[in-house]
Amino acid sequence: AQLNQVRAGQGMPELQFGMALHIGDMVWGNVGTADRLDFTAIGPAVNLVSRLEGLCRPLGRSVLISGAVAAETTTPLVPLGEHQLRGIVRPCAVFSLPHG
Repeated sequence: AQLNQVRAGQGMPELQFGMALHIGDMVWGNVGTADRLDFTAIGPAVNLVSRLEGLCRPLGRSVLISGAVAAETTTPLVPLGEHQLRGIVRPCAVFSLPHG
């Protein structure tokens, strides 16, 4: 927010982004064949955090945090309710930072 205020004062456009935080099991590394090798991350946690990040724009928030992360932090968070995420069986408790 502060950076965007500085940018606005300089006549520059705002920087817009969305990111999500989640804790869970995943596998990461090189996947594929010798002639087509990709570095990737796969697993249920990767799918959940990807779907969660997709809610940033609809919820008007730059940072979204899963209930799993919220349960592990003492940082004050704003609850945004439970949301059904595509491909995820149970609704996900969603939180954000107080300022965005």
